[in-house]
Amino acid sequence: MLGLLFSFASCSDSEALIDNVLDTVNTETGGIVRTVVSFPDLVSLTNPANNTINSTIEVQQGNGTFVPDFKEVRAYVRLYLDQDLNEAVTTDDGVEIPEQLLDTYEASTFEVSSNGLPRRDISIATQGIVDLYPNSTLAPPRFIALRLELEMNDGTIYTNTDVGPNVSGGLYFNAPYLYRVIFLPI
Repeated sequence: MLGLLFSFASCSDSEALIDNVLDTVNTETGGIVRTVVSFPDLVSLTNPANNTINSTIEVQQGNGTFVPDFKEVRAYVRLYLDQDLNEAVTTDDGVEIPEQLLDTYEASTFEVSSNGLPRRDISIATQGIVDLYPNSTLAPPRFIALRLELEMNDGTIYTNTDVGPNVSGGLYFNAPYLYRVIFLPI
């Protein structure tokens, strides 16, 4: 009888910290752009074997909806002189060149994959990146910061500053939104 009394007591609401967090966190919103096929580590300008940045991404909504309510995914690029992305490439006059919009992938261009989530292949020609920097001499090596941005239909935007380490670097989500690629503009 005493055992039964304790088993009923253990079924009451928990006051553990994790339960308090889960009770107050909104798990019905948000979205991620998961990397299905990784971006390359190294690309060049003229070598046909690696003069494109190819990847496959998929979009998942925070509440697990199989057809996420998103408008588009945008790809931005910025070139750096260092792999830590601290020193941006400048014009020949010494002016830092800001991040540039490279491409926009509308939700209608995604196909539903076998796991039920919208998926899309991405292919970015390195010449297109060079074309964004007409006033800069690009000597090798350079480092590409490729940043993805997800815009939901309600106007909410998610990017690399909106995710923690479990989402950005975790094996399950693999959604860093920011990718570093070594670029040899030769």
